[in-house]
Amino acid sequence: MPIRSLCLALPLLLAACDQPTEEELRTMMTEVAKAEVAPVQSKQGELADELGATKDELAKLAKLETELADLSAQTVALEAQLAEAQSRLDVLEKANEVAKPSPTPGHPNPEAYYKVEIGDAQVEGPADALVTIVTWSDFQCPYCNRVVATIDELQLAYGKDLRYVFKHNPLGFHPNARPAAIAAEAAGEQGKFWEMHDMMFENQRDLTEKNFIKWARELKLDVKRFERDLSSPTLAAKVDRQQREGNTLGARGTPAFFVNGRFLSGAQPRANFEKLIDEEMAKAKAKIAAGTPRVSVYDETIRSGRTSP
Repeated sequence: MPIRSLCLALPLLLAACDQPTEEELRTMMTEVAKAEVAPVQSKQGELADELGATKDELAKLAKLETELADLSAQTVALEAQLAEAQSRLDVLEKANEVAKPSPTPGHPNPEAYYKVEIGDAQVEGPADALVTIVTWSDFQCPYCNRVVATIDELQLAYGKDLRYVFKHNPLGFHPNARPAAIAAEAAGEQGKFWEMHDMMFENQRDLTEKNFIKWARELKLDVKRFERDLSSPTLAAKVDRQQREGNTLGARGTPAFFVNGRFLSGAQPRANFEKLIDEEMAKAKAKIAAGTPRVSVYDETIRSGRTSP
């Protein structure tokens, strides 16, 4: 019973027939007080629980704030590191631009025609072939070896319409290439250049003077003459002259090809050769139809060609 209700009822109780004793009245007042205090205590408990939960949330927020502060500090540090790395990258890029080598000058234009003379080079195929392939090659070059089979296939496919010319370009980092070139020319002095050419490419890892002499014997050459020619200044000069000629035209790497004077670089697939050969074959036939003798087609084709890149 609320205290206000008790106060209103107390006079009535005192006027009642059974007037409560002082002890009963004290008990009654105590019960009433307990009834009034109980809801307050319950509410205090609820408030205490809410306060505890609020404190927990505040603690979590404080922890989150600390973590955010740490992340912010880490972000600032990372941004500083990124800026430093970018600065270093800028310096390196500028240094790279300064150190970057200039493009190699004089690379031949594959669409242009070059005046590639046959000279005293080794030749397979008729002089009146419609298309002439001149190659600069190196007996120690693996790419030159790789293209040998392709050239054989082309010669078989085009027959008398294709002429193949071999010139030397022994690269400086192939120590056996120049001696091999001279040995091949020494065999050529006895009419066996192409046979020696094939033996050298078939045994590319064994290009030694001992083997050159062995192969000369197998080819039934005059071995004594062959041995003398291995030291021939004339043959050495021929190899060196052909190499300079190739370099002048821009054929500095191996293998390098000129198809009726048009440049083709590297160990290309057969289809790339065929495309160029077919183009030049059609032009050669047009020249013949216009009155150019077949034997003069190559000379007419390269007559006005470039002499350097």
